[in-house]
Formats: sequence, C-alpha cells, structure tokens
Amino acid sequence: MTTPIDANKLGALWSTLDREMARAMDGHSATAAAMLLWLYHGSPTGVVELCRVVGVSQPAGSRAIDKLVQAGFFHKLSASAREVWLELSPAGRAEAERLQGRRLTACGSLLGALTPQEQVTMSALLDKLLTAPVIDRGYARNVCRFCDHAVCDGPACPVGCRATQIERAAAA
Repeated sequence: MTTPIDANKLGALWSTLDREMARAMDGHSATAAAMLLWLYHGSPTGVVELCRVVGVSQPAGSRAIDKLVQAGFFHKLSASAREVWLELSPAGRAEAERLQGRRLTACGSLLGALTPQEQVTMSALLDKLLTAPVIDRGYARNVCRFCDHAVCDGPACPVGCRATQIERAAAA
C-alpha cells in the first residue's frame, strides 16, 4: 500500500535528481541539453519531430535551436519547403558526449549510495516505475530524450520495450 510518506519521498527524489541533472547540464537548459543528446543518437532530425520529442512548442523549440546553431552545435539542413532538418556539428557532437558523461556520472554517484544487492533491486524497481505510465511511442521518446541510447537500446530499454508491446497489442 502506498503511503503519503513514500509518495513524499519519491517527490523529494525527483527534486534531488532534478538538481543533479541541472548541475550535470553545465549551464544548458533542459531543452537545449535534450536536443543535443537526442540529435547525438538520431541526427539528422526534423525540427517538428525534435520539438515533439523534447516536449516543447515549435516557437520555444525554434528559440532553443537558434541558440544552439549560434553556438555552433547544430547545422540546419534544408530538407523541404515545409521542414528544416538539423544535425550536430563536430562541436555539437563533442558537447553532447561531454553532457552525456556528466549526466551518467551524476546518476551513477547517486546509485553508488546503494549496496550491490540494493542496486540490483533498484534496477528492477526502476524498470517497473518507468514502464507503468508508458502510453505510446511518443511518450517513450520523450521519457528517453536524455538517455544514452548506446547503453540502453533495444531489449535493454524498458520504456521502448513497453511502447513496442503497446504497438503490437494495438495491431493485433
């Protein structure tokens, strides 16, 4: 049975993770960091899709993209009259790698407070907590926008696997 104190603790954990992630992003907004990290694994990507994945409106996304282009992290590609595509520049790739390393180090430090057995238990609990709210592939992409897809991909990704299960059930 869920208790108010456990719900409170989960909220406090969210605050802790939010603070640690903000530090790891080293001055980048969450939107800019998510855009860098998403393009690192899925470049080139259209502006509309990138805004959808990151969870921002097109005007907000365009402002963030313009800043990242000005910083030399993105290149705009002209794909069609209707959509602009983006890819990482070499500087953007290096920045994404740096941010991903900082993010994984911050998360690893928090998990380091657990014993090896607690880490095994935590892994199973994380899978359960992450998959419970998945409703579709779009939700999964938004949840995984900061992930290192080289580490957590295919059968290793509980969120993506849950989205695939939902898609297969809908198709059946």
